[in-house]
Amino acid sequence: MYRYIFIFIMFSSLMLSAQNNMDTNSIMYDILKNRAYITEKDKLTSKINILTSWKNTQKYMRENSFRFFKRYGRTLTLEFRYRYPYYFQVASSTPIIFMFDDGSTLELTNIQKTVYNPFTMGNLKYYDIEVRYKFNNDNEFDNFTTKSISNIRFNFINNLNENTYEDIAISPTATSNWQSNFTMFRDAINKLEEIQGSANTY
Repeated sequence: MYRYIFIFIMFSSLMLSAQNNMDTNSIMYDILKNRAYITEKDKLTSKINILTSWKNTQKYMRENSFRFFKRYGRTLTLEFRYRYPYYFQVASSTPIIFMFDDGSTLELTNIQKTVYNPFTMGNLKYYDIEVRYKFNNDNEFDNFTTKSISNIRFNFINNLNENTYEDIAISPTATSNWQSNFTMFRDAINKLEEIQGSANTY
């Protein structure tokens, strides 16, 4: 009798484990299928990638455009290529200003990292620039991801040592799509953690 009970328990556990694996694989497929989302603007001079941060998922999405690092807090990384005829420096002491389609603005001043690498292409000077910000709290980050971006004002110091800026227009429809993908990733990761937590209880 006990033998049959033991066999039944083992069979049930194997079936549950198989179902959890199927659910996990399905979610990971949905994540990876839409992994490379890039908001891009190209007018011969610049290209912008907006990379967001939410949770510690780099072990699943190491090579993807989305980079989530929960332990480092809520972060936003901007990477773009900028053409300028003279030497300049990224003005790390001034904010990058985001303008949204509802007319509101957001200034990010909590700068963690600034990297810029100059190079030439023919007789033109280009700069690959990376700026990383940390949001002060979850509400600030959540508010940022619920609006469509229409413009990014990029600040730098020109060759005359003057603070100046460049407005980089972005289609609000592009960032609306970015928000949808962002929400999908966040919900999928939460579901994955829920499934893994349920599996660990058995």
